[in-house]
Amino acid sequence: MQKILIIDDDNELFGLLVDYLQDEGFSCAHAPDAETGLKKSAESRFDIIVLDVMLPGVNGFEVLRRLRSSSHANAVPVLMLTARGEEIDRIVGLEMGADDYLGKPFNPRELVARLRAVLRRAGAGKPETQAVQQVEDISINHAAHSVTANGKQHDLTGAEIRLLRHLVENIGNIVSRDFLYKSIFGHPAYPTDRSLDMLVSRLRKKLGGRPDGGERIKAVRGEGYVYLLSGEQS
Repeated sequence: MQKILIIDDDNELFGLLVDYLQDEGFSCAHAPDAETGLKKSAESRFDIIVLDVMLPGVNGFEVLRRLRSSSHANAVPVLMLTARGEEIDRIVGLEMGADDYLGKPFNPRELVARLRAVLRRAGAGKPETQAVQQVEDISINHAAHSVTANGKQHDLTGAEIRLLRHLVENIGNIVSRDFLYKSIFGHPAYPTDRSLDMLVSRLRKKLGGRPDGGERIKAVRGEGYVYLLSGEQS
């Protein structure tokens, strides 16, 4: 049974969801505020976290930031709950490392579908072979969701490690935007959606430049992204 931590101050909503989610094969824990949620995430292992943006006191974005900077939950998938129509919340959440979002009010069936989709993508990102991979001067630890570049270790979110894995599996070849959207976010690329570009930007900052000073990840206009080794044209 997969374990979910729901961080939301709406006790009535949790009461309605818990029976439904348990019938769907999930085990649920509840935290009504940020500090309780962070404490529970540190004390127990969860397969996924459902996080409301509008929490009393410390908001959901700050909770997400702390989760992504922690050693125990930096790679745990996070689905954020936002007010319907608040696109800025969705954009900020994705920029900070959320894996998906869902607007309130929502149908419990849609929540279950999104939870399962996020968990499938997270599972698909697990390496089948070597846990640690060396690509020139960077060392990628797939199991620990971390990368060492320029002598510094950086923790990666689930989406970041999946993106990096797809790119280094196809070094020198363009990986299409549509493929990356479907494999990382679970939906096709939409013309106005910049989620992938923001994800690439975050990953670039963590990787830094190549040993020869060139960029590691190049955007190919209208097509996708390509990972380049030293000496390859950027």
